[in-house]
Amino acid sequence: MKEFTIVRGLFDTRKRQLIIDEEFLKFENKDHIEDLFTTIPKNEIAGIRYGIHFIRGFEFYVGREYQIFIKTNSGKELKINFKLFYRIKLDKKHQLFCDIVDELWNCYFDDILNQYIRRYNNNEEFNLGGILFKDTCIQFDKKEISYSDLAIKKYNHYFMIYSKEDQYKNKMLYFLKDENAVLVSSLISLIAKSAMN
Repeated sequence: MKEFTIVRGLFDTRKRQLIIDEEFLKFENKDHIEDLFTTIPKNEIAGIRYGIHFIRGFEFYVGREYQIFIKTNSGKELKINFKLFYRIKLDKKHQLFCDIVDELWNCYFDDILNQYIRRYNNNEEFNLGGILFKDTCIQFDKKEISYSDLAIKKYNHYFMIYSKEDQYKNKMLYFLKDENAVLVSSLISLIAKSAMN
């Protein structure tokens, strides 16, 4: 179990507890004194998206908001977020974000990714992040790319999957906007790597 302390920003300076345990996730996201925490059991966690939303002033960016969304089996999302302005405590806040994401992977999303890897290895058909994984190819937007033709390019906030033979067959996914894009990225990276061997 790991505990993190989050201060959301200028207008919400209360120290809020985030507890990441191998059995549950617990976050102090409420303000009612008798009901401060939202708790999600591990088996209820179904998806994730995360990233940095840059806050724009009149002429330039003045801050950033770190955002993490945890989706449950019932479709609800828990938002974990905090802001910083004018680069104050930038290194500390960025490290906090990275530590939280790493712990979420360690406790929950490595297991979820492994489930999808098993399904892929067993030639099961499944949908992840809006992409249909079939026995010989992926399918999206009425396009198909065989696993042997599949490639991926990763950037800081998004990635693109594409056909090596026809680069017009492609799809871009954003880590913050698109549900489970980080899982899709990891899975396709593994598939593309194994296809090269």
